[in-house]
Amino acid sequence: MTLGEVLTGLGFVVGFVVLWLEARRQKLLTTGMQVIALAGFIGGILGAKVTQLLVDGWPITAPWWVIFDPKAGGKALFGGLILGWISVIVTKRKLGIKRGTGDLFALALPAGESVGRLGCFFNQCCYGTVCEAPWSVHQHGAERHPVQLYSALTAAILFAILIVLKPRLRREGDLWRTYLLGFGSTRFFLEFLRANDSYILGLTAMQWLCLELVAYVLLRAMWIRIRESQVHSTIPQRP
Repeated sequence: MTLGEVLTGLGFVVGFVVLWLEARRQKLLTTGMQVIALAGFIGGILGAKVTQLLVDGWPITAPWWVIFDPKAGGKALFGGLILGWISVIVTKRKLGIKRGTGDLFALALPAGESVGRLGCFFNQCCYGTVCEAPWSVHQHGAERHPVQLYSALTAAILFAILIVLKPRLRREGDLWRTYLLGFGSTRFFLEFLRANDSYILGLTAMQWLCLELVAYVLLRAMWIRIRESQVHSTIPQRP
């Protein structure tokens, strides 16, 4: 096993540990929450693998269980985020749990990415565009932006920002929405430095997905504020 593969796996471990510690701190280590966390963890891994295999081109002769091969992709974070999110929602409905759980994952995801992207660097996947900067690295036959390191640093900074904001975000779900907003925004700009072959109206498919994610978060936040203002307006005031 290479150093890159070890770091990629370590990224998942770090994310899971941060998730477990946060759940313990909030006294949410119930059986239901453990099942939800496991569902999100497994869904995230499978989503990352399947998405990357589809983007890179699924090997024609490869069996279906190639998705469980640690060497066969698994670094498409956006795919992991989406399928992990869906897995959590489905599991919560099956268990009848209505309480929001996104805040538990808000710190785990950037923590795991900050380590996992180091694996991408040593694996030389998710590489950057050609550049002549003093800090460029030689990958895939050219000097390129070390965009994997940019992503790792960005995720670490996002994690630190969320730690600082966490005590101030008292509404349930605000920490999760802040993470999604930060992830979507930073990933959009990092895409300009990643090597891509296909564009749609001047942007990559990932950038369009990031824009949709940011738009969803902003609209959702606006809807919550409008609903809260309507509730407050219906509460009779004391004379």
